[in-house]
Amino acid sequence: MESSIDTFFREVLDDRTSVASQLEEIHGLAWEVIDSALLDLCRLRVAVLLHCGSELKISNSDLDSEKIASLSEWSSSSLFSKSEKACLRFTEEFIIDVSAIPDSSAFAVRECLGEKGFVNFVNALLVVEQRIRLQIVWRKIGEEVSV
Repeated sequence: MESSIDTFFREVLDDRTSVASQLEEIHGLAWEVIDSALLDLCRLRVAVLLHCGSELKISNSDLDSEKIASLSEWSSSSLFSKSEKACLRFTEEFIIDVSAIPDSSAFAVRECLGEKGFVNFVNALLVVEQRIRLQIVWRKIGEEVSV
C-alpha cells in the first residue's frame, strides 16, 4: 500500500524517476532487514524529535496504540521491552548528535540484536531518518516557492 509520503516523494522527484526508484528501494530494504515493529517505533520517535507531523500519521506495522501513545515515556514505561528501550535510546542519541553516541548505547543495541542486527538497525535507522529529513526540507522549500 502506497502512503501519501511515497506519493510526495514521487511528485518531488517527478523528473528524476531513477532517483525516486532508488530511494524507494532503499527504504523498502530498510524494512526488510529489521523487525518492522521495532523500526516503526524508532521511526515515530524520529518524527516526534524532528517535528514531522506528516510522518506521525503513517503506520508501517501493527503497533499497539497504547505503546504509540506512551512513546514519549518509553524509558520509564513497562510497555517497552529491553530491546525496544535500547533501540529507542540509540535512536534519540543518533538524532541529537550521531557523533556523541556513547559506546554503552551501541553495546546495548548490539547485545539485544546481535552484531549483524546492530549493523542492520543502524543502516535502517539512517535510511528512515534521512527520508524524514528530506521530507521536511522538501516540504519547506515547497512552501517557500508557493508563497
